[in-house]
Amino acid sequence: MEEFGESLPSIKTAIPGPASVAAIDTLARGECPAITARRARRARDSGASQDPIVWRRARGSNVEDVDGNVYVDMTSAFAVAGLGHGHPRVVAAAQEQAGRLIHAMGDVYPSDAKIGLIDRLTAITPDGLDQTILGLSGSSAIEAALKTAVVHTGRAGVLAFWGGYHGLSHGALAPTAYRDAFRRPFLGQLSGRVQHAPYPDTVRPPLGLSFEAPPEEVGRACLAHLEQLLGHPAAGATDLGAVLIEPIQGRGGEVEPPPGFLTGLRELCDRHGLVLIFDEIYTGLARTGDMFACEHEGVTPDILCLGKALGGGFPISAAVGTEEVMASWGSSSGEAVHTSTFLGNPLGCAMASAALDVLTERDWPAIVRARGEMITERLHALAARHPDRICAVRGRGLMLGIDLVRDRETREPDLGLALALVDACRREGVLLLPSGVHGNVLAFSPPFVITNAQLSHAMDILEAEFDRLA
Repeated sequence: MEEFGESLPSIKTAIPGPASVAAIDTLARGECPAITARRARRARDSGASQDPIVWRRARGSNVEDVDGNVYVDMTSAFAVAGLGHGHPRVVAAAQEQAGRLIHAMGDVYPSDAKIGLIDRLTAITPDGLDQTILGLSGSSAIEAALKTAVVHTGRAGVLAFWGGYHGLSHGALAPTAYRDAFRRPFLGQLSGRVQHAPYPDTVRPPLGLSFEAPPEEVGRACLAHLEQLLGHPAAGATDLGAVLIEPIQGRGGEVEPPPGFLTGLRELCDRHGLVLIFDEIYTGLARTGDMFACEHEGVTPDILCLGKALGGGFPISAAVGTEEVMASWGSSSGEAVHTSTFLGNPLGCAMASAALDVLTERDWPAIVRARGEMITERLHALAARHPDRICAVRGRGLMLGIDLVRDRETREPDLGLALALVDACRREGVLLLPSGVHGNVLAFSPPFVITNAQLSHAMDILEAEFDRLA
């Protein structure tokens, strides 16, 4: 029998099971109803159940719920568990640090764990990114980067991209353009100095381009649009100080820009004196088959934002910038201009340092590329069998997705099929999530440590359920 962490699914009850159902009833009495999907919510157009299961423990690529059902996790819990759930060295670091020092005074009396993590981040990030602001979430890293751009340029405006997801706190929500429902209730509270431009999506090209437009043409058109915007006297470009972008969009649907686009964006920022911020909260730390997605094209931003997998499961993030940009803050006068009570929490810093140690001791990017190729090969074969329902295989490394459509000619998104597949695979013990601005991209972001047997079994389940539902 396989060890928990490397085992195949084992489903003992209906999904969700009775213990999960009872636990969600308890949760419903105390939690705001907008947070966790509750009973009787159904996937639009599919009838698929979206009732949640309740997790009890996780290790490696396995998750066990409160009913004792064991799943293969193809989500890495929102791409957090890149090294697997509960990596032994990360757990050991947490235990040792918890027994020694859990909390310090981050900007007054920092811990040795904080200092050690910042030193590790300088070593692992691309050359030139030498100074760090730590945070507690991806949103806080984005906010630190945006504040840095303001103090560096003196200009508050931000250029971001449609389909981008940067977090839901107020500062990060302003540049986020993932779904209208996230933003609309709060528009009156968000910065009015954020502009959005088309992301170069080669599957659904913007700016009136046809579906048949070559990728390079899509990239050039989007860059030309940005150049026009920055040069137009009525576009408010004189107020722009920062450009914020995901090198590959995550929740936006595993959207990879065409070759040359990030290089062109770097050149554009240099010409116009803009701070280039890469949101690598999802893509960073080997997820795409490079340590950082920006390295695929050899482009270094002014600020790199990290989170998710950084803490090995602990909420911690970082904005790592060039010395020139970070120096614009000036020196602390005794009261930090940007800080928080839990800045550089020792427990999180120790876990993050352990995770970075594990990540750099083996060539994890190469492992990710190899396992990504296994999934990609299977997905292309599935797409060949169902060309009318899968219009593209998206992404890179272990950040992949299949774009599901009702009609291949119009590329009308099929949210219902995506959610039906999520539900069907979950009943068979495989956890998946939908992504994309329309929710029609079935996403694959498994832990790097997933075994070949687990990966093959998960794809077998997906293919069988796809053949049945499509």
